[in-house]
Amino acid sequence: MERLVNESMIQKLAEKINRASREIDRWYEKKLSELPSAEPPIYGSVDIRNAGFKIAVVDTNLFPAGFNNLCETFSGEASRAFQKHLKKWHPAVRKILIFPEEHTRNLFYWKNIVSLKQILEEAGYAVEVGSASSLFSQDPTTIEIEGKKEIQVHKVFVQDSKLRTSSFEPDLILINNDLSTGIPDYLKDLNQTLLPSPHLGWHRRRKGDHFRIGRELLAQVAEIIQIDPWILTPLTSDEISCDLNDEICLKHFSDAADVFLAQIREKYRQHGIQRAPYLFVKSSVGTYGLGVIHIESGDQLLKLNRRMRKKLESGKGNRRVNEYILQEGIPTADLFRGKPLEPVVYLVGGESVGTFFRIHEKKNEMESLNTPGMDFSCLCLHKVEPPKRNYQLTYENKDELFQVAGLLGKIALLASLYEISIVNKEIS
Repeated sequence: MERLVNESMIQKLAEKINRASREIDRWYEKKLSELPSAEPPIYGSVDIRNAGFKIAVVDTNLFPAGFNNLCETFSGEASRAFQKHLKKWHPAVRKILIFPEEHTRNLFYWKNIVSLKQILEEAGYAVEVGSASSLFSQDPTTIEIEGKKEIQVHKVFVQDSKLRTSSFEPDLILINNDLSTGIPDYLKDLNQTLLPSPHLGWHRRRKGDHFRIGRELLAQVAEIIQIDPWILTPLTSDEISCDLNDEICLKHFSDAADVFLAQIREKYRQHGIQRAPYLFVKSSVGTYGLGVIHIESGDQLLKLNRRMRKKLESGKGNRRVNEYILQEGIPTADLFRGKPLEPVVYLVGGESVGTFFRIHEKKNEMESLNTPGMDFSCLCLHKVEPPKRNYQLTYENKDELFQVAGLLGKIALLASLYEISIVNKEIS
């Protein structure tokens, strides 16, 4: 198998993917056909790290909350993709209810809802936003957003086994809430379509399962294009349960980290990479960049201070975390004005519709960028201005990056369908 560790890795990967595109498409359709439902996920997003010697998905979000970061052209692509997907899989759908998070004060999130609503309306659907949360005290509650925009959140209730508002009975409930605390009773046993499956919320989903399945799928793709599968996936441990206040448990965790670092060091040796490896310790559940630190030795876990322990144990909604994965750290080779950035790919109906960069001016190339202080800019593959600030980005192999990243995102969402099979077995 060919080594791709050089400055043209992305270009060479794109060439290999192009040459094998028909075989990859046949493989993808075959994998879909093996599942109980061959319907691709309605939407999702993936965070990608490109190190110059490998490129991989490092996080997959099945309830994406950054549609406002897509520029005009990519938003149009998303509208067309929603229309195509729903006409094929849910042709009777005319009305869509977006079920949002309860971030009443997070205006960045509500910008996402505004954009998602507009994208669906451009696709020809009637759309409302609805929640049963007591945080939305009025009916409707109007949330004002900068730029003279606003969004109305309507009260929802169940009537005749259907979730509705006082004047709107949807055919489809589009969940934009990661359900970290569980599935609300009023979303159960409805005679309506709910997408994505609420069983893929973080109350049940585990990153360890996702990356294990993704690794197995990517190994098959790597065989098709004849490369080491390590180039396309981060080495990721099985789930580890650990009470960080238990010294014996923490010692086992530390030993596991050292073993894992030795495995990465060996891959570096095989590929001629002259740098020290590192790991991310991640919560196995949840999103928003919570419960994540990076380490360069197992000994660092034994020396965690109170602040770092609290960071690892903190989950969304003050949920305490005690399940973790170890994941190979992938340093980003992508920089803007010396600051690290990473591509974020948005997908609708299993196909990529747009990419933007996450940028963080206070982080280095090794750290997680999904933290407060991050900013975004469109990856300009066209002449539309980026939607935020003055980040006019250029990228030497941007077309090739979009192609490679899009394929990785497509496979990551395919992995999520296999996760549903695991969950269905657990609840049956």
